[in-house]
Amino acid sequence: MSFPVPAPPARRLASAKQLLTLRSGVSVRVSPKHGRFFWAVTKTEGSRLLAAESGSMEPAAAGPGKGNLFADVRAAVVRHQDSSEELVYCDDESAAEGLRTTGVTASCSFPPAAAIVALDEAIRLSIQSFHARCTITTDSSRGKHSAWLGHGWVIDFGSDSRLVLGQKASEGTNILEGELRSIRYGLQAARGAYAASLQGSSDVTIRSDSQLALRMLTEPGFEPPSSNRFCREEVSRILHYTRFTAVTFSWVRGHDGDPHNTAADRLAVLARRTREALLTPEEVLRLTQQVREDAAADIRRSSMALAA
Repeated sequence: MSFPVPAPPARRLASAKQLLTLRSGVSVRVSPKHGRFFWAVTKTEGSRLLAAESGSMEPAAAGPGKGNLFADVRAAVVRHQDSSEELVYCDDESAAEGLRTTGVTASCSFPPAAAIVALDEAIRLSIQSFHARCTITTDSSRGKHSAWLGHGWVIDFGSDSRLVLGQKASEGTNILEGELRSIRYGLQAARGAYAASLQGSSDVTIRSDSQLALRMLTEPGFEPPSSNRFCREEVSRILHYTRFTAVTFSWVRGHDGDPHNTAADRLAVLARRTREALLTPEEVLRLTQQVREDAAADIRRSSMALAA
């Protein structure tokens, strides 16, 4: 009796990892982050990166069904395809569907290994470049007959970035304490909008119309008569927040037409007055939305006028 003798397979088997490494072509990622759509397109051949391109768009500009967004991505894909028949890899089904609506043959099959690394890096660099500059403008408001302090801040990353506007009320002793606390709140808001902004990834400028607050932050040992332990605590917290990044402290003349300062002032006054008036949450929300929309529109109009 004879038995079959094992023989090697006619074709060598390759692991999934090997197949992924050998895969080549154009790959796409669309990533919603920080209130925008960031996208990247790469072309790889085996383990080699041949090309990479990236961009971003505000949701409001993306259009119905994100048509404008995927039109931009398609244009980048076409620039790197060898032919229109070449399969495009997407690591997200919604990105694949969006590209298909533009006529691109897109698959949600896993992209090549080299492309995954390149897409990660392209998106990271695009986000970092978009947030390269961070301008924080703050102001405070104090009433004559209450202990409430109002705080307002405007975070602007430049370019066509969304503005981050905010306000808050706190109890305090004097306006210097309020100005310093507003700066701290502004820094917290910037970190919330882009965590790396206070880790050295952004050039940060803090703008305030309080010369005393700025001197306490830039002149070690300076302490005006109006300072107290709360002011000193705020200075310590601000310097702690900014210990990893280069910060420029800049004075802006208050109530002099600067749109960012005007917006911060309006927000600070709103925060204080709504707390003093004990308005309902619905009334506060309505007033807040109106002030923020008006302030953002004023800043954008000013930016467009300067660019013209």
